[in-house]
This record gives sequence, structure tokens and C-alpha cells, in this order.
Amino acid sequence: MRTTLVLLLSLLGARLAPAGVLVLGGVQLLCHRTANEDVPENTLESLDQAALLGCNVVEIDLRRTLDGKIVLNHDGIMERLTDGVGEAETSDYGDLQLRDAGSWMGQRFENLHMTLFQDALRLARERDIRLVLDMKDKGLGPDVLQMLEREGMLQRVQFNGEWEDVKKLYPAATDVGDGTAWVQPGVTEDQVKQYHRQGKAVVANFSANIHEMDLAGMKAAVAAGVDGINVDYPRLGADAVGRPVERRLHELMLKADSGEAGARVAAILELSRYSGFPLQENFAHWLLDADDPVSRAAALALVTARPRTPVSAFAPALQSGNADARANAAWALGMLRAPVSALLPLLRDQDPHVLQSVLLALARAPGDVSAATLLPLLSYDDAAVRGAAAVALARHQPDTAIKAVPAQLQREVVAEQAIHDDNLRRGKPRFTQPEIEAIMKSFRCQMEMMRALAMLQGSDANRELAELAFRPDEGLSSYDGIVAGFQLWDRIAANAAPAVQALGSSDRQVADRAEWILVKADPAVLPDVRKALNSDNQAVRQRAMRIVAWQGDPESLATLQAIQKTDTADAALAAWAIEKIQTLHPNGR
Repeated sequence: MRTTLVLLLSLLGARLAPAGVLVLGGVQLLCHRTANEDVPENTLESLDQAALLGCNVVEIDLRRTLDGKIVLNHDGIMERLTDGVGEAETSDYGDLQLRDAGSWMGQRFENLHMTLFQDALRLARERDIRLVLDMKDKGLGPDVLQMLEREGMLQRVQFNGEWEDVKKLYPAATDVGDGTAWVQPGVTEDQVKQYHRQGKAVVANFSANIHEMDLAGMKAAVAAGVDGINVDYPRLGADAVGRPVERRLHELMLKADSGEAGARVAAILELSRYSGFPLQENFAHWLLDADDPVSRAAALALVTARPRTPVSAFAPALQSGNADARANAAWALGMLRAPVSALLPLLRDQDPHVLQSVLLALARAPGDVSAATLLPLLSYDDAAVRGAAAVALARHQPDTAIKAVPAQLQREVVAEQAIHDDNLRRGKPRFTQPEIEAIMKSFRCQMEMMRALAMLQGSDANRELAELAFRPDEGLSSYDGIVAGFQLWDRIAANAAPAVQALGSSDRQVADRAEWILVKADPAVLPDVRKALNSDNQAVRQRAMRIVAWQGDPESLATLQAIQKTDTADAALAAWAIEKIQTLHPNGR
């Protein structure tokens, strides 16, 4: 209540500043329900598309979820807009976020999600557009006004629908009819002038009235002098008001074709945001560019293009004499999950960067790649290629990978350690630049090999990870153990013995890692940990007490209570553990 009163007072203090969305001078383009005929309605992507297509004002619909979040949603019916069921108001936002809100409009829009109002406000501010807020639920006013004020959008909105509480809290608020005459297609110049003499702005409506695609009617309304047109098809509306989207695309294409690399990249990425335009041929052309950042930006544009870019579009780049173009094309094909057949010919490439990109792409690609094809690359001269080969091998030949990758990883560690040992023999001088480069290449390679091991499943993979996690840390290879430890969180329950044994390691970091693994692991590890509560090794015993405490293990209470009574050295720790567990299990639950 106090927050509402503070908000009310602050809003009343600003009541003389008019809130609205129409800016007189030039014909405004208003968009109904975001760019709903181009991109799934009321999504962040559809709001962005409306801005890109030249809309000055965009209508969005607001509802409140079961857990109080305000989201963009028109009719509440999840079956119409998502792959879920029910209504927005009876669903938690976390539930809604798990639902695909794009595929209903076609495969090209899969994996879009319902949008939070606050995110829409930020995008609107960034894109310099104004909003019409159609309030579908009662009682949204206080929260909506608070968000508007926080995001600096209070003076850039109008309201519609269930907005009575907004008017009470903020008397300066207006709806779309305040000072505006909404007219139908066919309005004449004389009628427009008459409304203007009455001090009203004029908006011609081309939404939900069988005139949605009436471009001639839109142009006639503009010629008659209206102040705005309201559309479902912003591309048509932009053409009618004299700001055709094609003109903007042409300007961006010219910028992308020549000039400073940063500006070219920016132009390509801006073009990539336009949905449904025939731009893929242009992106494929820029993919061949000799400037790698430009080529990479084009590859990204081809990956994110809607509709999906066909594999055939990459053929020129895959055969290009430009290694960056080949590498970027391979990366894009991997991101698009192209079949392995599109990538295998490039495994004969002599450029290490290309080979690395191809191998990482193969790790994403459906199809089969033989062990005989990949194994030679696991011992390639270039460390980046070796790392990528490990990932591809784990994806396509896991039975081979579980033997080959750990062996090669050990060779990487030995080679890296040799550089450190040589440095020690020389009295620890500063590493030379070649040594630094070799160490960093080895580190990157080892991280890729760790990723490969993480992809593998089964007892053999778990054993390899445990060996890495619980061996003493040495140099940069210590990161291998760190990563392996994280991977064991969800695996160690299959065999907790290595982690419990590592609690007694003389290496403090190894023992700490083992302890935290067991804290984060599935409670299935607890029977082995409870045994450690009676260990003769005090360090192991104390670590076990902390583990059962953080796990909140009620079955350990009897043992802990016995320790509290009989073990003076550990009594305080046992009491702390008992309190932790009882706090998590009130009344013995």
C-alpha cells in the first residue's frame, strides 16, 4: 500500500506532462499487436520486427501470470499460441517460458518464447518506439505504471482495455481515443480537415476490417492528410507513408559492400534482423569476403536467417580459395545441423583453422563419421585441430573416444609440463612468447578434450573423469581436474567411492573438490558418506559431517548426535551439522 501511495504521489506530480503516442508532423505508422503477420505476435522478436519495419507506435497486449508476472499475450489461450495448454493467468511464468511460442506460425519461428512486459519496454526504449498498452486483466495499473516510470516510458504510452485503475493513479494517462479520431478506409480530405478543425488527430484503421492489405487505400488515406495509419502489415504501411523498407535495406547493403570493416559488420548484422526478406544471396556473397569479421558476420546472418538457409547456399564458400570463408561456412553448417555429407570433403583441407571449424561442425551434424576418418586428426600437428577432433570423435565414435581421448589428453599434459619443467631448469625466467603461445594452445586443446569426455557416458567415462578430478593439481592442467569435478556432480552417485576416498587426499584442493562434489551430488551418495562419519581420519570425518549437513541428511542425525556427545574435538561441528539438518527437516519431515 505504501509503495502504491508513493507511486501515486510521484505520478500526480507529473500530471501536467501529456502522455501519448502520436507525434504530429509526418504520417505516423501504428502497428496492431506487434508485427503479427510477419513474426509470431506479442513476442520480443515481433516487437523488434515492427520497429525495423518503420512503425512509430506498436500495440501490445498485457496479462498477469499466476505468479504475478506481466506478460505480452492477447487472448490467454495457450493452445493458440504455444505448444502448451491452459491460460496465461493460470500458469506460472516459468511454465510459460518452457513453451514454444513460435512454431504455431511455422517451423522457421520455433523456440520463440512469451515476453515479459519489462523486456518489451526496454526494447521499445532502445528502438525509440511508443506503445499502446491493451490491458487484458483488471488491476494491472500499479505494476504497469511502476515499470513505465522505471524504464522512462511513462510519457510514451497510451492505454486501452481494462485501464480504469491507471486513470485513477495517473490522471494524465490517455487512451487511443483521446484527442484522436479513428476513421475507416475511404476517409476524404474534407473529413480529415474537419477533424483537424476540431483539434483532433486522425488515424485511418487498416486492421481487422478486410482492408488489412489495401495498399491503395492506405496511400489514399495518407494523401487525404491523415496523421497516422494503423496496420497489421507494417511493410505495406511503411510503403504507404513514404518510408519503404526496401529503401532502408538498400542503404544497408551499400554499407555492407564497402568501407571500414566495423561499419560493414554492423550493416550485415542489422540486415540479419529483418525477417522474411530475400537477403540470403547477399549474405552468401559477403561470406566470401576477404575480411574475416565481415565473413563471420555473414555466416552468423545465414545461421539466424528466417526461413532457414539451404545447404546449397554455402557451396561457393566451401570451395573458396579464402580459408576464412571456408571455416566460417563450415561453422555455419554446423550451427544449422547440416548433414555430415556437406562437411566431410573439407577434412582434406590443409588449413588448420578450417579443419578445426569442420571438426566442431561435425560434432553437431547428423550422420556417421568413421573412427578411421577422425583418429588421425586426434594426433594432428596443430593443437586446435586435436581438440576439435576429440569432440567430433566423442560425438560419432564414443566407444573409440573413451580410449583414445584420455590417452591423447595425457600426452597434452606431459607436453605442457615439459615446458614448465624446462622453465624451472632455467631458473624460472619469464616465459618466452613462443612458450606462452604453446601453453595456451595446449590449454585450449585440453578444454576441448574435457568437453569430449563430458559428452561420453557410462562407467568408463565416469572413471576417467574421477581420475582427473582427484589427481593432484599441476599447472594449467589443474583446470582439467576442475572441469572433471563439475562433470561428476551428476555422475558420482553411480560410484561414490572415489570421491569419498579423495576426502582424505593430502592435496587440499583435491579434498575440497571431492567434498563439494558430494555436496552437489544426488543424495544416493549419502550411504557412503555416512560410513565416512566414523572414519579414523579426522579430516575425512569432518568433511563427511559438512557434507551430510549441506545435503540435509536426516539419517545422519543419530551418528552426529553420538559424535556431539563423545567426541570433544568434533562436538561443535557436529552440533552445527545437526542444526542445519533439523532446520531443513522441521518436525522430522
